Amino acid sequence: MQEPGSAVRGDYLTRQRYALATALRQGRGKRSYQLAEHLAAEGGVHRSDVLAATTLLLACRAVRDGDTEAASRFTRRLRGLDKGSVELVHQLMWLETGREQGWLPRARYDALLAYARRENRFDLARRAGSIQAREDAPSGWWADLEHQLGPWN
Repeated sequence: MQEPGSAVRGDYLTRQRYALATALRQGRGKRSYQLAEHLAAEGGVHRSDVLAATTLLLACRAVRDGDTEAASRFTRRLRGLDKGSVELVHQLMWLETGREQGWLPRARYDALLAYARRENRFDLARRAGSIQAREDAPSGWWADLEHQLGPWN
């Protein structure tokens, strides 16, 4: 049985997640952070995880748009966030990138599986099952982003 008001709360949080996704697609930094903070407070999402994801996605947008000043600003902000959250969102980005294109460079694929084992995130390892590992090196805008934002830099 649902608690009174839980359906309304769920609908509200769904709308807030949609609003955050829209703000991120539009590259609206201030509004994105406001919505991320709100979701962390109301939606049971870890604050550091949602802020790291928001920052990484805004950095992706800035790199793709060629806005080096904004990319640098988001890079500095990303490096100041919880390292565990930053690593999580990097691995999630690699997972989704690999699932979308069907493959990852061998080093990234191996790092993703090592992270999943180390953090007991077998859900990530299972989702990576459909991804092929190739000996190709990263290229394009993603390689530029990795070079600029990677936690290993």
